[in-house]
Amino acid sequence: MAITKEQWIEVEKHLAGFFGSVIFKYGEFEITVIRGRVSESKTSLVVYVDDVIKGGWYSKDNERPSCIPDVWRKRTRARYTAKSIKDAEKVWGKRRAKKEFPELYEVTEYHTCDFTTAKSLVRQYKKIEGLELIKIGGKSYDDYIKV
Repeated sequence: MAITKEQWIEVEKHLAGFFGSVIFKYGEFEITVIRGRVSESKTSLVVYVDDVIKGGWYSKDNERPSCIPDVWRKRTRARYTAKSIKDAEKVWGKRRAKKEFPELYEVTEYHTCDFTTAKSLVRQYKKIEGLELIKIGGKSYDDYIKV
């Protein structure tokens, strides 16, 4: 059953709160999103797959659930800083720098289990086909509507 626009509004509103938690079903996986503490003054939304996060899942080389690219946040990082690229281009020129250092403009893509805002999580999750809403907070969605 597809998640309605009203349900997405409720999910975003609940996750934006201090003690937000939501449970989704995605294929054979249970996706749990909980607001967790990152540091003394910072929190983020942490995504668990079947109530687990394993360090090996951060690497594409290790075995990990097939849902990770869909439910975790995609991040990118340049191999070299903008200053390093600018310095190389100044010394060699753009064309020669690219020829001498083919990896100069490479960008690494990876996934992390945390989202900084509820809006960014909802924006990504709206695009997932077959995602079902199970619970908002400690209550099933049907109970949540009645309260």
